[in-house]
Amino acid sequence: MATNAMGTLFYFTPSGGSKTKVGKLTSVGEIAPTSEEIEITTLESEDGFREYMQGLRSAGEVELEGFFDAGDAGQTALRAAYLTGAVGEAEVDFPDGTTATFSAFVKGYKVGAAEVDGALGFSAELRLSGGVALT
Repeated sequence: MATNAMGTLFYFTPSGGSKTKVGKLTSVGEIAPTSEEIEITTLESEDGFREYMQGLRSAGEVELEGFFDAGDAGQTALRAAYLTGAVGEAEVDFPDGTTATFSAFVKGYKVGAAEVDGALGFSAELRLSGGVALT
């Protein structure tokens, strides 16, 4: 059964800081771990097919998108964490009760663009460091 995404919440805890909800979000990107592959084909591999094994894993990146709010403590925490480069803790609470937690640093953020009949946007890109826990 499908789950409605409305009600998804994102929290960020900067290194040495407090857990803060990031507000005004319209999108929390996919959590998409992937891995490198190591080719292990030999001259004895059967049927002429290449063979592989899993290499190093990466939890990837998560992009947040929403509306800019200079007074939002979560957006402020993300911008400040970008300046320090320190790894913080992130949490995504989905409406079905599932929670994803992971360590990440803020790889970048954007504010704007300012357009006629447009709301100021905000986005942040987080690079996950280590794995993802789903509970």
